[in-house]
Amino acid sequence: MKISSIATGVAFGMTAGGIAYTIANATSKERRKLKGNTARAIKAIGNVMDDLSDMMK
Repeated sequence: MKISSIATGVAFGMTAGGIAYTIANATSKERRKLKGNTARAIKAIGNVMDDLSDMMK
């Protein structure tokens, strides 16, 4: 097993754990704000992917 795959797995696990901790300890107002921010971030990532695919054509 390569070190890079292990590092990727560890980074992914730490990120998932941080997100779970944040959601578990957030108030309802903070959860609504997180939901809105997450939706905006997903939309932005989708736009970036669309732009990249257009550039590759």
